[in-house]
Amino acid sequence: MQRKRPTISDVAHAAGVSIGTVSNYINGTAVVRETTRARIEKAIAALTYRPSAVARSLSGRDAGTSRDIAGLPRLLVVGYISVDYLCRVSVLPHRDDRITARHIEKALGGPAANVAVAAAGVGSPFALNVELATAVGDDPDSDWALAELSGRGVHALPIRRSLNNRLSRAIVIIELNGSRTIINEPFELSEVDLTANMEVLPEARPACLHVEGYHYERMIGSIERFHNAGWKISLHSTGLPESSRTPEAFMDLVRHIDLTFINDVTLREIFDFRTPVATMIQQTHDLLSRVKQRGDVVLTLGEFGAVVFRKGGGPQIEVPALPVERVDATGAGDAFAGVFLSFWLHGASLEDAARHAAIAGSLATTAEGAQGRISTFAELEAALTSAAAQTRTPAQNRG
Repeated sequence: MQRKRPTISDVAHAAGVSIGTVSNYINGTAVVRETTRARIEKAIAALTYRPSAVARSLSGRDAGTSRDIAGLPRLLVVGYISVDYLCRVSVLPHRDDRITARHIEKALGGPAANVAVAAAGVGSPFALNVELATAVGDDPDSDWALAELSGRGVHALPIRRSLNNRLSRAIVIIELNGSRTIINEPFELSEVDLTANMEVLPEARPACLHVEGYHYERMIGSIERFHNAGWKISLHSTGLPESSRTPEAFMDLVRHIDLTFINDVTLREIFDFRTPVATMIQQTHDLLSRVKQRGDVVLTLGEFGAVVFRKGGGPQIEVPALPVERVDATGAGDAFAGVFLSFWLHGASLEDAARHAAIAGSLATTAEGAQGRISTFAELEAALTSAAAQTRTPAQNRG
């Protein structure tokens, strides 16, 4: 019987480290401690492991690519990736119903993967070196997902094996009006996964660790270490644990996070707001104004745009969404966050970042799938210019 070719997972198991640590060693994407390096080298030699052509291509670290990303701001996104099965139906079925979907398509998804791909998609002059620390398996779907990420400019750092050693799956049921219902498998990254056997060093360029709400409480230690190394920290409220969904806990969170993204549904739940949007914005402004030394907070409002509450206080920044015909709202908030981060890490103003991010979030809803419509800087600029021209008054158009 033909001997099975050793995999990166076999090397990680033999060396007693995570898959991501082996990936970092092979691709030179992070500093690995000398003792850990020795264990990995010993395991590679014992297993006669050779990285496959696909694995080497996933590193994104060949000579040409290294020159391309040298000096770019660095964005390390931590969290969820999945294979999404998109089902389009006329309307969500009732219990015990059986319906035929218009189609069922396979697509890359997961909030963290969506943010990473959106950030990488902006490109010059706001290009980033984007990495995704996540959990994958040894199955064909995992290989497919890693190749998809690489093709979209995202370097994957598999830091642990996923449930059942295969890529997490999600079912996204999309109705004709653009509403969607998502059913996903459990996904968890522990504190030890991100920093075990890996030095967190200061960066000469701007650098940001972006964390999903799902993993916030388990990663507080990592967040502190990255902060101490001079990294910025951003957080998306998606999946924020119940224990962090109280007014006191959320106020403490914004004290420790440089940039927090939260949607209106989560905000209303935390503070029990039952007021119209304009009143809710003013209430949020008043609450955040009482927090000293906090980070910037971005409130997303779907079709109504977004509001930025600056860490220094003062009037909030309100930006509109782009009027579009919505096809699928999946991942719109992730697209917003990814584009915002690309501008923010390049030092753009909060208003400029928010305006472009709101356009990206709107455009993302015009295609099926969380990554069905990824906007480049040129596309964002064109849409922003067009929107500005349409909102001019008749006098301005004549002038």
